[in-house]
Amino acid sequence: MELFLHTFDANNHAQLARLGLTSMNDTGFSYQTETELLQKLDQIIEQVSADTLKETWVLVALANQRLAPMAALAATMPFNTFYARHKYPWLLSALEPHVQMHYQPIVDFSQGGKVFGFEALCRLKTPEGHWLNGAEAFALAAEVRRTHELDLACQRLALVGKSQSISATKPIFINVLPQTIMSPGWLDFILNMLSQQAIDKRDVVIEIVESEKTNPETLARYCDEIRMHGLRIALDDMGSGFNGLRILAEVRADFIKIDRAIVHEAQGSRVRTVLLEAIISMAQRLGCTIIAEGLERVEDITYCQDLGLHYAQGHYFAHPQSEPSDQVTALPIRDESHRSHVPDDFHIGEFISHGLTIDVSSSLAEARSLFNAHTDVAIAVVLDGRIPLGVLRRGKVFSKKVSGLGACCDPLPKVINHMIPSSVLARIFYLERGNTDIWITVNEHGAYVGILQPMEIMAQLISRKASTGNLHPLSHLTTGPTLRQTLDNSLRNNPNTQLVYIDLDHFKAYNDRYGFIRGDAMIRLLSEIIRQEFQDKSGVMVGHIGGDDFVLIYDHKVATLSDTLLHIISQFQALAVHLYDATDLERGFFTTEDGKDHPVASVSIAVVNGAQGTLENSVMAAERAAMLKKIGKANLGSIVVVEDTPPQTIFPKKEFYSDWQQRALAALQSLLHIQRSTGSHDLDGCFAEFPYFEVIFELEPNGVQRHANWINPNMYGKIKAGGAGINRSQQAYYQSVAETHAPYISSIYLSTATEDFCLTVSLPLLDEAGQLQSILVADINIAAMAVLSSARQP
Repeated sequence: MELFLHTFDANNHAQLARLGLTSMNDTGFSYQTETELLQKLDQIIEQVSADTLKETWVLVALANQRLAPMAALAATMPFNTFYARHKYPWLLSALEPHVQMHYQPIVDFSQGGKVFGFEALCRLKTPEGHWLNGAEAFALAAEVRRTHELDLACQRLALVGKSQSISATKPIFINVLPQTIMSPGWLDFILNMLSQQAIDKRDVVIEIVESEKTNPETLARYCDEIRMHGLRIALDDMGSGFNGLRILAEVRADFIKIDRAIVHEAQGSRVRTVLLEAIISMAQRLGCTIIAEGLERVEDITYCQDLGLHYAQGHYFAHPQSEPSDQVTALPIRDESHRSHVPDDFHIGEFISHGLTIDVSSSLAEARSLFNAHTDVAIAVVLDGRIPLGVLRRGKVFSKKVSGLGACCDPLPKVINHMIPSSVLARIFYLERGNTDIWITVNEHGAYVGILQPMEIMAQLISRKASTGNLHPLSHLTTGPTLRQTLDNSLRNNPNTQLVYIDLDHFKAYNDRYGFIRGDAMIRLLSEIIRQEFQDKSGVMVGHIGGDDFVLIYDHKVATLSDTLLHIISQFQALAVHLYDATDLERGFFTTEDGKDHPVASVSIAVVNGAQGTLENSVMAAERAAMLKKIGKANLGSIVVVEDTPPQTIFPKKEFYSDWQQRALAALQSLLHIQRSTGSHDLDGCFAEFPYFEVIFELEPNGVQRHANWINPNMYGKIKAGGAGINRSQQAYYQSVAETHAPYISSIYLSTATEDFCLTVSLPLLDEAGQLQSILVADINIAAMAVLSSARQP
């Protein structure tokens, strides 16, 4: 037999040729036996890079056999597939004899840690007796193109295990690949298995596991069909891989499992806490039940309990076993050493009322009779058994244009768990500000509990927040009752009060396009610019209303106010470029998933004059500001609208520019002339002169860090010392400078070290011949950017 190898990269092809595997005009070799073939293949595996082999294809033919082009193409396969099929021929036969399902319990915090259900996990046994876990098994099956067959074998065995060993009261979570779900006949296969094994459909949860990127809309259509048959849906590894927030929104899963990398070590980490809270918030709005995976430490368990999560699994409770078992490690005893949050004594149940309900099978006449009997109720919840489906509104029910109950049924406005903690509830208010419609509350099984009037509990949340301080957690500016009281007092006692409302344009679209972490960075950037502008000025208070809305409260009229506001816009425009992708900056707009285009960074500012007309309180001020904002939003780009008769519109008159980058690079450049050695305090004097640098380190020309980190004394305890010898050649701040010999400035990111927003600056040190000697790298936080940008341009 003769084997031919081809790779699509000429350089990689040369690697094969250097092995001496040359036959005629192609790279290849001849072999007589299977043993000889495997020896040759093993030699290639040892000497050729994995990347090369990924691009290499194999064709096997009889010696001197001439194949037609189409036949040759059909007989060609990837090298890795060819190798795996010959190395592991047993994978080409029936897989079930090699598969054994293991079961890991999922516990219910609200039931004292009792077992709620089980996840079925794949284990694959090789002929040599070695056990492979699920990831290893599917990776090997992928090499021989048998992931679909392995997936079906695991599902079949899991359902048999459920039927034989797991009680009807406990659901089983079965992992399924997205491509399997979308394959012809799969749903019929599952339904037939359930019928054969006499399993209730509600006891089976189809857990969609991480795989290649999947179209969310297509996957959602298949999931809707699955749900129509009474099965439930779970999304695995939420927060990593393909399971992003868009998948969550489209699929509308019954359960989501939070990726263990986010849960693990979440306590005390802003990065993971922010991500975790965002997922929890969105899941609560969609009515999903959350399961925390991978819990191993007591601290992580108590952290998840404090966040209001009810379900979890992980090695702390039990390792996967071949036989399902209700024996799990008890929940840890709560004590202060493991408490990650102050106990939450806020109970949403106190504000839930049962509300008016009607069964989905009812007629329109029955719905009208129900509303006639309850004249003070405007909304009724439509239930299918105990599951909420939608809402009826009095006006639609009595409309002459509708002829049936379905025609006047609106979608559920918002669904949340009835045990939601105040921290998560507050974040929902933050994301959904302005939405005053009722919320539907459900239990952990999705069954209806009652309705909630959001505005009834808003005052309670504000009151609780007042007891813990009145600074916004993101901007650290005055917010809440203190801000409102200051505003009302100023309006009541000073007719010359000027109010300045500042908000970001297209912020929701930006948040959707770039994610909440960059969205928080944008809010933080604007807050730091405003703080820097007004921190030394008297007669003005800076406040953060919430979200992307800020307010300035002047106790007097300021003649130069317009210039000050235009300067804020100028600074923001100059610094916000570090929050966008280069392609969006070049185009001048970004595109969201709905196909709509939105301009890059702009700010709308409304100035309300207390001396103009009657202005009694903050509510009236907000109403007048809203009218001015409407004028501003009708114009493209940044604008200042001043209340007058008629209102004045002021536009920036020149290109926005700030030399903060030059100042930062000049400061870093000055350090090139200072003696730098292994002493960790060598640059302490420099940090006194340039306090905006958090940490500085130096790289060799090959990207290896030369000395230990030089840390700003104010950052001791936040940034780790050491670092000498670490290879940083894969970092953009090294690669860009090494390639161009020019300075580099990164985009803004959330530092895992300081848990603050910052960016990285790097600068090359060249010798007289222009050769790279070293690279200086420094981190600058977002507040320092505002300081560096604060000087006005002439």
